[in-house]
Amino acid sequence: MCIVTLRMTVADIEEFFNDWAPRWTAWERDNVGLQVGDRSRRVKRILVALDVTPEIVGEAIAKKAELIVSHHPLLFRPPSSITSSDAVGRMVLAMTENKIALFSAHTNLDFAREGVSFSLARALGLEKIRFLVPLKDSLVKIAVFVPEAHVESVSNAMATAGAGVIGNYSSCAFRVKGTGTFRGSEEAKPFAGKAQHLETVEEFRLEMIAPRAKSNEVIAAMKLVHPYEEVAYDIYTLENTNPNFGMGALGELRQPTALRSFLTRTKKALSAESVRFVGDVRHRVRKVAVVGGSGSDLLNEAVAAKADVFVTADVRYHTFHDAKGRIALVDAGHWETEHPVLSTIESRLHEMIQRRGETVRVSVTDYSTNPTHCL
Repeated sequence: MCIVTLRMTVADIEEFFNDWAPRWTAWERDNVGLQVGDRSRRVKRILVALDVTPEIVGEAIAKKAELIVSHHPLLFRPPSSITSSDAVGRMVLAMTENKIALFSAHTNLDFAREGVSFSLARALGLEKIRFLVPLKDSLVKIAVFVPEAHVESVSNAMATAGAGVIGNYSSCAFRVKGTGTFRGSEEAKPFAGKAQHLETVEEFRLEMIAPRAKSNEVIAAMKLVHPYEEVAYDIYTLENTNPNFGMGALGELRQPTALRSFLTRTKKALSAESVRFVGDVRHRVRKVAVVGGSGSDLLNEAVAAKADVFVTADVRYHTFHDAKGRIALVDAGHWETEHPVLSTIESRLHEMIQRRGETVRVSVTDYSTNPTHCL
């Protein structure tokens, strides 16, 4: 009898997030990914939190967690030193001494399907949820010419490397048969025919869409299984929006409701002590735009989407003026609009762990890291 012992590591959690919310989608200056710890460290307990505070680190130590998964990074910028003379240094030292790793998914989780904004939309009871602003200028099309007998292996290699994903579909490709010609030099070692002879070969033109940031990986994977000595391929920049990633979310309430009722519902759903808003409380709303955290810069996009109300946080005084008469604008708080994603992280980690047949405990923090309160 063979007993297989599975051991989930920090690297496995990295891979999980890279599939869901890949690093390349994060803002350029954002610091996401593994911030503290050993990638090979075995993980049996995971603590999920919005922020990393002394209370969260203390809770992780008490629960004997090997990993903290946070939304907001602890290390936004490269530190000049890690010492006990400041709060960040003390937390890093405490995690290191207790062999606790820290992984952060920030703006990459903001831009992911079922990420921060989608979780906020679901908390508010929205249906037919889609991105408010799908990601632009992030896709390329790769076309490669392949002999018929190798089309499947090349297509599979490209798909495994991240090509061919369109919305909820994977391994998406287009193939068209044609004739290729070549004449190899004296030093050439052609896959078909002879050097210095003009050869004619039946080939397929294989096309697949890929994220621009993964194009090098896709090309490398393609070349690894392609039989030709010199591979002919093209890369085209696309203007298509990316259906897999974007900013904010747009959805609809099951039934129209007065803004006053919607505000009451929002406070309850998000555990908000209060909300700031502009708009006629008697006006009926149905289409709702949301951005978890600081998203008021997308006000014009919410208006263009013909949303009746826009829910976000950190709204400036003059932005409320800009919204007046155009759309109901609600500031429900930064922590309040982001904390729904914690339960999403927990449930998706549980699903992955169950698929792998592992035994790993995942829990959301018992602490509220919200630093603000209302009288």
